[in-house]
Amino acid sequence: MSRNNRRRRASRQRNQLHNHAAHTREDPRQSTYDLIRTGIACRTGRGAESLVLSRVITQLIRRETVSAAAVAGDIGLFVDDSIDQVFSLGWQPAELVHVVRRELGASPTRLTIDLVHAHAHRTSARTSAPSAWVGQLDESGCTTSASGADAFTQWRLTEDHSASDGWAAVLTMIGFINRLGPLTPLMPVPTEWGATVTAPSNKPDSKVLNTIRGLLAKAESTSYAAEAEALSAKAQDLMTRYAIDNAVIDAREHMSLTDQVSSRRLLIENPYPEAKSSLLQAVSRVNGVRSIWLKDYGLITIVGMPVDLDLCDLLFTSLLVQSARALTEAGSDADSRIPSFRRSFLLAYASRIGERLAQAREHAARAASGDYGTALVPIMTERTEAVSTVFDELFPATTPVKHSITNTRGWVAGRVAAETADLTGGREKIDRR
Repeated sequence: MSRNNRRRRASRQRNQLHNHAAHTREDPRQSTYDLIRTGIACRTGRGAESLVLSRVITQLIRRETVSAAAVAGDIGLFVDDSIDQVFSLGWQPAELVHVVRRELGASPTRLTIDLVHAHAHRTSARTSAPSAWVGQLDESGCTTSASGADAFTQWRLTEDHSASDGWAAVLTMIGFINRLGPLTPLMPVPTEWGATVTAPSNKPDSKVLNTIRGLLAKAESTSYAAEAEALSAKAQDLMTRYAIDNAVIDAREHMSLTDQVSSRRLLIENPYPEAKSSLLQAVSRVNGVRSIWLKDYGLITIVGMPVDLDLCDLLFTSLLVQSARALTEAGSDADSRIPSFRRSFLLAYASRIGERLAQAREHAARAASGDYGTALVPIMTERTEAVSTVFDELFPATTPVKHSITNTRGWVAGRVAAETADLTGGREKIDRR
């Protein structure tokens, strides 16, 4: 496109926006619904767009003084539609809350949680959604919103916003949710839910994993070596029994290995999400699990056998705690507090953890070969092939992620800290089941 054509197009756009602004200001016949739609469209605008947004918000506030219920009803249509749409794209409640918190902050997150629960009320999620979906509702906190309009009204009453700031926040949130791209569905989307919940699988309860996480967290936080050892031993015992239960149940079901492969998405929090994703990938790689990093959303998908996913998740959680503590202990001087040091520290920590895990895995494999002989090789090969088959079906095109190191001192400190991390968590016993 020539420079003159670009200028003419820009001029037309400015004129259209000016006319739109005038229309927004002068036409009382414009519906509240259309006002909201205009506000969402320009909620991040600059210059003339900001002028349109300001006028839209002014009119919405004015109309609220006349009929707050009518305005809430119109905004409710938008928020309900946004939640319906994003869940139809493969998003789950915890993931939506996570990405809103990550990008927009605490106040829009509280509204999002209320909207998620309003969606649950509208769709009877607690009696028709998969158990994992219901579990995410429970973890997000209990709210009583019956509709998007109700959630919006309650949020406006409880948040410490001016009227204009509140409207700007909700329009921004709707626009953000509407722009989220599709995710690979890992469970049925709401339109696929049945009238009743599917009968629960005969698997050990997730409370077992929560208990193990609690034990490891206590072991990581205590300053008494004897107490830490006792807590870790208890966690290892529970992990061993958990894995054995899964192995026995899987043997009874006589399912094909590809049918047993499962997947889940884990939430990667700021700061330094790429370093934390590198740690999870290191844990996954040596435990028969494939992973893919969704950088834009702070999510990572892991694919593998259910017991391997559980233990991968568990070990990753434990190592995150240990890495945070190691980073704190690495030093409090100015050089140790700069972002490049901390990022390089965590990347080095992940790298060395991966090496140590690979060594531990090889040691466990040699020990297991002594018990099972040559039969172990084809068993493990079949599991690896099954996981790869499912992963390639879910993600046919992937790109390797490379990380640059910008602070040598942080890298060296991270590798040193990784030498003292506890990697066992009962894994060697489990590998020998």
